[in-house]
Amino acid sequence: QTNHVHLLPHSSIDSATSVSSAILLPHSTIKNGCTVSHALLQWNATLTSQSDAHHVFLMERSEVGPHSFTANTIYGPDSHVSGGEVHCTIFGPNANSHHQSLLIGILWPLGRGNVGYGSNVGSNHTGRIPDQETSVGEGTFWGLGCVIKFPVDLTSAPYSIIAAGVQLPPQRIALPFSLITDGPGGMNQ
Repeated sequence: QTNHVHLLPHSSIDSATSVSSAILLPHSTIKNGCTVSHALLQWNATLTSQSDAHHVFLMERSEVGPHSFTANTIYGPDSHVSGGEVHCTIFGPNANSHHQSLLIGILWPLGRGNVGYGSNVGSNHTGRIPDQETSVGEGTFWGLGCVIKFPVDLTSAPYSIIAAGVQLPPQRIALPFSLITDGPGGMNQ
């Protein structure tokens, strides 16, 4: 089912479940069982393989899928998400999330990082309304199974690594190229 769709030359919709209110610029594609509404796909952007996407903007050569769920998100050029959930996020250029993970309320405009399997980066609310977020520096690596509790500010800590399994409580880190691990007494080091 399609409605309110504008396909520019060489763009395509192939075997999608439902597409409504979408603009596909040249060489962009929605395919293989996707459900999409309110989407803008720039050049060579792709939504694929049973992914759900609502209120999204995919910049050039970005890709969502397979098996991803995303809403209210902007994807920078050459970014890729597969198998996870991304909500209310600015997912910068060359950022990747190739595993089952969750990103909510992330401001990551410079991207160039990676999200490890099982990462839980954020929450959409404090029990009442979606009122918190995290700001992330360029090149951040979220380790396997890390849990990030909002608000967190890593904009002054570019190219940092949050190690596997770390629980990061609300804080601001201003040390570039950091390796952040669990420390004694629940503190990070």
